[in-house]
Amino acid sequence: MVRPSSLPPSISLIPVLLRLLLLPPSLVSSSFSNAPLSWTSPHEPCYHPDGRPRHCLSEFINAAYGVQVNVTHSLHGPDNNPNITTLTDLHNPHNLTCWRARAGADSGDWVFTLPLGRRFEITYISLQFCSQGQPSNPISISILKSMDHGRSWRPMQHYSSNCLEDFKQPSLTIAQTRHQETEPLCSDPRPLQRQRGSTVLAFSTLDGRPSSPDFDYSPTLQDWVTATDIRVVFHRTSNNVKATDKIEETQWPPLAISDLQVGGRCKCNGHASRCRRDDAGQAVCVCEHHTAGPDCDMCEDFYVDRPWHRATPTHPNPCVACECNGHSNKCRFSMEVFQQSGRKSGGVCLKCRHHTAGRHCQYCQNGFTRDTSKPLDHRKACQPCQCHPLGAVGRWCNQTSGQCLCREGVTGLRCNRCAPGYKQGKSPLRPCIRESEQTKERSGNTERSPEECVSYCQPSEVKVRMNLETYCLKDYVLKVQVRGMERSGPWWQFSIAVQTVFRTGSSSRIRRGSQSLWVPDRDLGCGCPALHVGRTFLLIGAEEGERSLAPEESRLVADRSTLALQWREHWSPKLRGFRGPLKKMIPNERNPEMHSGCES
Repeated sequence: MVRPSSLPPSISLIPVLLRLLLLPPSLVSSSFSNAPLSWTSPHEPCYHPDGRPRHCLSEFINAAYGVQVNVTHSLHGPDNNPNITTLTDLHNPHNLTCWRARAGADSGDWVFTLPLGRRFEITYISLQFCSQGQPSNPISISILKSMDHGRSWRPMQHYSSNCLEDFKQPSLTIAQTRHQETEPLCSDPRPLQRQRGSTVLAFSTLDGRPSSPDFDYSPTLQDWVTATDIRVVFHRTSNNVKATDKIEETQWPPLAISDLQVGGRCKCNGHASRCRRDDAGQAVCVCEHHTAGPDCDMCEDFYVDRPWHRATPTHPNPCVACECNGHSNKCRFSMEVFQQSGRKSGGVCLKCRHHTAGRHCQYCQNGFTRDTSKPLDHRKACQPCQCHPLGAVGRWCNQTSGQCLCREGVTGLRCNRCAPGYKQGKSPLRPCIRESEQTKERSGNTERSPEECVSYCQPSEVKVRMNLETYCLKDYVLKVQVRGMERSGPWWQFSIAVQTVFRTGSSSRIRRGSQSLWVPDRDLGCGCPALHVGRTFLLIGAEEGERSLAPEESRLVADRSTLALQWREHWSPKLRGFRGPLKKMIPNERNPEMHSGCES
């Protein structure tokens, strides 16, 4: 088939279209075919023989074939002539079947509406009149299109023997500028083309459009030829002639049409070579290049690493899969990521499996490390950290090396042995102690036995019950999450996130959010308080604590007198209940003493 965009703009398409109308049905398909097209290569038309994607076109068809035409008259309403089906049946130039305007409808407008059922890229629209009758003279015809299934209409072409009078525009066959090429033109169709005794009016959607040679790269023209419905309006019929016109008294025969054709292709945006009916009877493109949608106008799920684009002869623009290293089959497109990558990749993987994380599922989750003996796409590429339960702080390790975070005096990849100068201790919180007692004394640490720790730490967390007495025991009650820890001289600095402040002192500056919690090394060595990275605790403590030993006066301190209870979700309503009645006792200017509400 000859594509309109392949012709030079100086060559009219009308003769070409007239030849198309006379081609045998085997070459111009009149319906959606389920068999491979005769003009395709042995390979899939949308791919090169070596598998590379390429621009492809759906089959060129007569989109009007077999479609019911709705005919109405502006004065007499719908036309129920059963011969209306002859407009879109199989056309036989040797045995014409005609639709004729009924008697008594010689004035007014005849409106022919053809619903195509889906979006097509229209190449031509042709009307063939019966040989026994001629279109009225003077003639006035409009061809319109709809892109939203008949909700709105836009004119594509006007035909008139007097364009200025009928349509308020000059008679033109070629758009003067590119800005005008998507505006309807008006021209005098007489004398009409004659083919085998019949009169044919053929309209080419791209004829006379300056950008037609660049159709594949012109979104404006692609939109111009797109239609879901076609409408042809005959504004004048045989007796609709002004009395001042000097014509012969012979009456023109009524309007008689034998064939209406709409040549075009399913709008598949260069990503499909076939268009078929689905189970619901709707015509859909058989999309390739990992595209989807009725018009192949979007990318398939998981193939969203780049934005969707229409295929062109030079750039097939296939949809590209997200790079998730085999650990996810879901992703989303991020324009921000796409811009940051230099417009190369914008896919973000979702729900990474096999303990992986990251935009490409290229990292290991917390608590897992990379097994370099296996490829990144292996389902066991991330292995659990093998941190010693006593020698390591928490169960997290470096995701690349697998190095665990060791306690003081502990070394090894898994924190499973004492460092040089240390020996195994008796406390589970201090598994390795210095060998020299003098070194202990100089550091200010005195290793305590488990029995000594029991008497040193008070109160015992095992016997604590969550009641109002416990709630009022100290100055503050906080729900915190421990995120990290590091040693700072005789102190341990914990990075915490204060999630809820249930109670604080009158001059407290404790607020929700990230803060530092300071714990003396000697207290943490005995496990009071017993804090662990990655867990959530309820802290009940005094604001003074051992403040004189704190590195800064404004820092939050937890010592051996602080309760660190591993958080239980059922405490939340109870703690809020304790706080509720106390709101009535919040201090004010007249009664500044009533703050905590815990004093009887």
